[in-house]
Amino acid sequence: MIRYIAFSALLLFILSGTVRGETVQHFDSAGNLVSSKAKPSSPPPLRFRRYSVPEGLELRKDVTYHFYPVFGKTFAEIVKSAEENRPVGKMKSPQETSRVDWSLSWSYEISHVTEYDEETDKLHCDIVIHDITLLYTISMTLPALTDDSALNRIEKDLWKNYVGNILESGHARVKIIKDDMKEGILQKMAEITYLELEVEDGGAAEKIVERHVKNETARIGKEVVQQIQKKLEQLDETTGAKPSPPPRSDQGSQ
Repeated sequence: MIRYIAFSALLLFILSGTVRGETVQHFDSAGNLVSSKAKPSSPPPLRFRRYSVPEGLELRKDVTYHFYPVFGKTFAEIVKSAEENRPVGKMKSPQETSRVDWSLSWSYEISHVTEYDEETDKLHCDIVIHDITLLYTISMTLPALTDDSALNRIEKDLWKNYVGNILESGHARVKIIKDDMKEGILQKMAEITYLELEVEDGGAAEKIVERHVKNETARIGKEVVQQIQKKLEQLDETTGAKPSPPPRSDQGSQ
């Protein structure tokens, strides 16, 4: 009887711990996991980074902006230059003059408590994912006017409105990518709270919990990226993939 009581007490153990090391996961544009060595990154900076947007237009601090040069003495010439000088291979269509590139990664740590249930002869693992950091790499490629000295006020306003439309469209995409999905990601991770194990797996509980959580967060990552892509497609259907520029007018030269 004494030996039985001692054995029962041994089984009624509670083990707690934190999975060693930080878990980092990177996802491609389809939501598939990619290795840390090949994690998604923004396109390399273009040669003309010294250019910027017209004065008065706001840029986001969490977005990297790349610029390519455009030229012209009228608004119509400038827009034509943007279509002709856009980076080959970076735009979806011949008329597209801007682009948003993005990737999603995250890091987190795992803590767990494992308790033996004598009635079921199982190990119950309570899991907490904490210290979650969402990592976004977002960049916009934009046309930049190299010299506006030949433009009058009306032509300058037309160009400013054109770039402003591009930024508005691009920032709407950034909002979907980063702002709209944040709470949903954290909520989905918070739902990963439990795992049941066989008693004989107790010695490997830490590794099993880690594998389970990684599989679940990988599934969440794929779902989230696919949801983002769907929302972006819906945005394109509503507003068009390319912002509609003001009519090409010669009124500025009249």
